[in-house]
Amino acid sequence: RIAQEDAATIGGGGGGHDGGAYRWRQRPTRKRPLGDDDGGDDDDAAKQAFEEDNPDNRSLFLHGLHRDPGRTLTTDVLMDAFRPFGCVAVRFPKPRTNPMGHLPPPPSFAFLDFTSHEEASRCLADLKGEAVVRNIMLTLKWSSSPNGAKRSHNHHAYTHPPPFLAGGGAIPPPPPPPPKRRNRITEAEAADSTTLFLRLPPSLDSSSYPKELETMRILAQSTMEDELNTGMPTDSDERITAEDEPALRVTVRQPNEEMNYGFLTFASHAAALTTLVALTGQEDGGAVSEEKLVAGVRLESSTGDEKASAVRTNVSHLNGVTLYWAKGAQPKSSSENEKNYGLSFHKRHFPPDSRTDCWFCLASPTCEKHLIIAVYEECYITMPKGAVNEHHSLIVPVEHGGDGALVNKKIAPEIESVKSKLRIHARTVLQKDLFVFERCIETKGGYHTHVQCIPVDADSGPAIQSKMLEMSTRAGFQLKEITSDLGLNALEDDWSSGYFYAEIPLPGGGNDFRRFIYRAGDGGANGGGGGSGGRGRGHVPLQFGREVLAEVMGKPDIAQWKACVVSQEKEEEMTVEFRKSLENITC
Repeated sequence: RIAQEDAATIGGGGGGHDGGAYRWRQRPTRKRPLGDDDGGDDDDAAKQAFEEDNPDNRSLFLHGLHRDPGRTLTTDVLMDAFRPFGCVAVRFPKPRTNPMGHLPPPPSFAFLDFTSHEEASRCLADLKGEAVVRNIMLTLKWSSSPNGAKRSHNHHAYTHPPPFLAGGGAIPPPPPPPPKRRNRITEAEAADSTTLFLRLPPSLDSSSYPKELETMRILAQSTMEDELNTGMPTDSDERITAEDEPALRVTVRQPNEEMNYGFLTFASHAAALTTLVALTGQEDGGAVSEEKLVAGVRLESSTGDEKASAVRTNVSHLNGVTLYWAKGAQPKSSSENEKNYGLSFHKRHFPPDSRTDCWFCLASPTCEKHLIIAVYEECYITMPKGAVNEHHSLIVPVEHGGDGALVNKKIAPEIESVKSKLRIHARTVLQKDLFVFERCIETKGGYHTHVQCIPVDADSGPAIQSKMLEMSTRAGFQLKEITSDLGLNALEDDWSSGYFYAEIPLPGGGNDFRRFIYRAGDGGANGGGGGSGGRGRGHVPLQFGREVLAEVMGKPDIAQWKACVVSQEKEEEMTVEFRKSLENITC
């Protein structure tokens, strides 16, 4: 022991004026390489900068496991937490042997392995170097590779010049330390991203994470609605909402229910940017304004009370929540990125379209191809989200445009042919009639025209007609019957302001039906004076056709598509069955 103390004294292992003669001074107050008298943080930053550029490094260093005395953060728990970010394996350090036979202490760190350097980098950027798993704060950084350690050691050797220079002269100052790694990305760097990273305040209990993430989703979505409807009352029928316009919708994703963060996905980069600036005041993101949290959010009432749903709920308990950009999706090869469910989209060339947030544009990332039944030259058949029944379909023009599908001289002939096919299918396969309608009225968020085709019980046409005329009168617009045999595209009229069109099946089946039309901008049901609610012209509700069926069938839920949404697995099953039953139908 005396020999060890003497050796430590000579080597300068202790501190103080007596050279470390006492054992409690022999241990340095901070671990660092021999001869490192400064620059510990700078050296670590240099290592991280090197590893970030090292394409061979596919592992991250996870620290903070010592905060888990109960050892609940097992391999399975950590894999569940980091698998959504591309993690393929969790490695713990080899336990240190203990000659006394005591149980070794729990490890304070582990390694997360990924399939590529890019996957690891994306995980580190998305999590901003931190993660909360089971209420335990963990930190992430690049693991050290052998080459990285050598490179870092060489950098350290040349960073500190010798105290004396040959030939005299002043000692030059050491080079500046490398810049520390910045985890957050800017709006310019996220130009292709439609996703925001959301972190909840650490003060919240983990059991409330899913609920509070949904609250932030509603806040983001209602913020976009408010920005679009500036100056318009919240109860106005003219107000554009996310229920009516897909471009305003926001979804939330939480990789693990025990983590205090998630991701908000928008229909477009512009929508995400609008929300980020409105909530944080910065294009690059930051803490959500306390003023926005105090103003509150309109949460849906569990009782269905519209007045209660219109009241804003103060969410200031979320003070400290932050929003930043997340990286955009990396481009994948066509074989990995396309899932066309048996449809040969690569064999057909569709006209390009600048809109990428429209559900019905085939080139749009929001187009749900698993719902598509058949594709033709000018249009295609698809099932809608929240279908009224298992054979509810839409006829959608391939080319995006606000002109009505039935008045467009280019595509109307093919749409008429497709309607006849669906009508024959309803009568021969389903023993039902077909109710057809089109609401072609431009909305503020844009509109891709489509024709709704819904099989209904045989001989229910008169009841649908009576209820439709009654409800249109209540809504303040008047439907007029078309007595001509000509199609809408052949009628000389101005349809630029929009219209609502319906085909009511006649009893007895067949291709016979009565046609009704309302041209937007015409006088109301009382001769142009009033309509309901004091409006000077009629207003066709966005879900008017479905609302008519809900009244006739006595099923209030089918009036709103959101009440009819099923799982994607069920949607795929319905689509495949519909496609098979339609294959052998010829006009």
